[in-house]
Amino acid sequence: MKLDLRKVCKTLFLCIASVNLGVSSGLELFGILLALLFAYLHYREWKKPDAVPRYRKSVAYLSVIPFAVWWVMVPSVEYGVSPYVVYIPAWYLLLLAWLQKRSVGNGGFEAFVAFNGCAVLLLGLYNAPRFCVALGVVGILLALQAYARPRTAVYKHLLFVLLFAAMGCAAYGGWQYWKHHRGDGGRWAQDYYDRTRVMGFNPVVSLGSFRSNYVSRYNNQVVLRVWDPLAPAYLRAAVYEKYVGGIWKLPRAPAATLYPSYYRVDYAVFESADSATRSLDSVPVWVQASLDNLGFFFAPFGASGIAVKNADSLDYYSTGVFVGANEKRGDWYYFRPGALAAPEVAGVPDSTYLQIGRQYGAFLDSVSRQMDLDGYEGASVLKQISGYFVRHFRYSLQVPGMLARHRSADPLVLFWNAKQGYCEYFATLATLLLRHQGIPARYVTGFARPERSASRPYAVYRRSGSHAWVEAFVDSSWVQFDPTPPLFAVARPQPSWLAERWEGLVGRLNFFLHVVREGEWRRAIDSLQLDLEDFLTGKFYAALLLLAAVAAAVGRFRRKKQSRLPESRRNVQKWIAVLDRAERRLSRLGFTRMPGETVGAFVERLSRKSRDEHLQDGRLRDKRPHDEQKYAEALKDLREYESVRWK
Repeated sequence: MKLDLRKVCKTLFLCIASVNLGVSSGLELFGILLALLFAYLHYREWKKPDAVPRYRKSVAYLSVIPFAVWWVMVPSVEYGVSPYVVYIPAWYLLLLAWLQKRSVGNGGFEAFVAFNGCAVLLLGLYNAPRFCVALGVVGILLALQAYARPRTAVYKHLLFVLLFAAMGCAAYGGWQYWKHHRGDGGRWAQDYYDRTRVMGFNPVVSLGSFRSNYVSRYNNQVVLRVWDPLAPAYLRAAVYEKYVGGIWKLPRAPAATLYPSYYRVDYAVFESADSATRSLDSVPVWVQASLDNLGFFFAPFGASGIAVKNADSLDYYSTGVFVGANEKRGDWYYFRPGALAAPEVAGVPDSTYLQIGRQYGAFLDSVSRQMDLDGYEGASVLKQISGYFVRHFRYSLQVPGMLARHRSADPLVLFWNAKQGYCEYFATLATLLLRHQGIPARYVTGFARPERSASRPYAVYRRSGSHAWVEAFVDSSWVQFDPTPPLFAVARPQPSWLAERWEGLVGRLNFFLHVVREGEWRRAIDSLQLDLEDFLTGKFYAALLLLAAVAAAVGRFRRKKQSRLPESRRNVQKWIAVLDRAERRLSRLGFTRMPGETVGAFVERLSRKSRDEHLQDGRLRDKRPHDEQKYAEALKDLREYESVRWK
């Protein structure tokens, strides 16, 4: 038989795709094995063009299962994407290409082979060495030669190659530009920084650091998803201790370094001294953070435990704040006490939260007189401060004179003189005023007023929800106090119907991936195993008898139904079964009815040669004696079917 150059190019193209994928994914032996299988298909098609097995869709569908198991078993990559997110689908497409190639003309299609092969070749270039990239270019040229229309002009081939080369150069040039300019101080770098970081959460923060969360084009970006229908109105992250010259600072050192108390699936649980996380009433709540949170774990007031993956220790501050050893944390759990009352955070305060810088003494005396705070105690002071802000101040993202201020001018003084500002200024001044009145107080940052929706099982905290408020020690316990006028909540833009539905889809997808990839699926498997053991020990035989009774009843019903059919209908079903059985026998022996070939033509083609001739040309030479008998019986059944077909 004459050698077909186009078929050779197709085979070489698929072999190159297999080898490239094997080298890139570190499974070189599998890549070589698939290449040899494609070469074998080419040899078989050349030697035995009529022996084409039928394409089995069930094999393609069932093969998804081992690839899905492989996907689940692949370990996660911290702060990155596992390359097997690319490689596993590529291996599945390569298997589909082999199945289609094996049955081209008998259920398989050359178009699917070409599509799957090109996809595998491109996916195999991910993290590939340079020689694989060069080999991939050769594979693309072979695919161009193999699948282009016959007698295509040479200049069209060259135009395709030039277009592909231009696209590759553009992609490579963009990558190089990003790699060499990502650290500069240009607009692009600043925009990238603003988009990937939440402002205002640092060990040291200055007044005004939240403003970029409100005025940037990303202020509607989702930062946290909290999977709790009772999501707290205030989700705290950092609690600061000392204010100097417009800057808040965390306590100098953490109160303790916590180590895992126990594990919840793959998450290490870190508990404070007054933890209630082991209580049956405590509820673990999963928090997903989409941006860099600088190691702070956002949790509600009173949370006494945090569960984190891939951490061996956490810093715990006396204010009830958990901070991670690493800077980035993608997700975590906090524990809601449930039916129990929320424990007091940090207990009775010391003099730390009464300290005020000397330079603020005269200023706070003046402010206290104008607010008329003298004579008030406890919670009454909080109400007086809040009422004064509502009557005399205006919420604004601009503080006049702040940008042009002299270094010696404190931003808090400018805020008081301008009588306008936003949450950081209100919370800072309220904290210092409470301390001035002898009430321990601390400055808190986090997120406030989550976005809840009846169509979503979780609450959303957007970038524009970043907030600052106060915790004050009043009536022997710490309470949350928000001195910012509530008018700012009205200014938040409401998401559109489409944006809300899209967010619901993204959130559920993230939760599904969390359950699959982070160990929660093991609980379901363990529960299923226990249920199966219980079923086999106590109820198996009863269920087996019930199943046998149902099978007998169904069989009897089908026999009765068959007996009620007309005789002509029963004969039709009988001969359809005879035809199917005969074709399956012949297919296993290497004789397949061609597409569009009638049964009569198939019988005539098989009858042209005697059994001895078939033995001589090798079709039945290596078969066992009972295979010769099956061949004869199948041929006899086809002749009988053809004789009664038109009666």
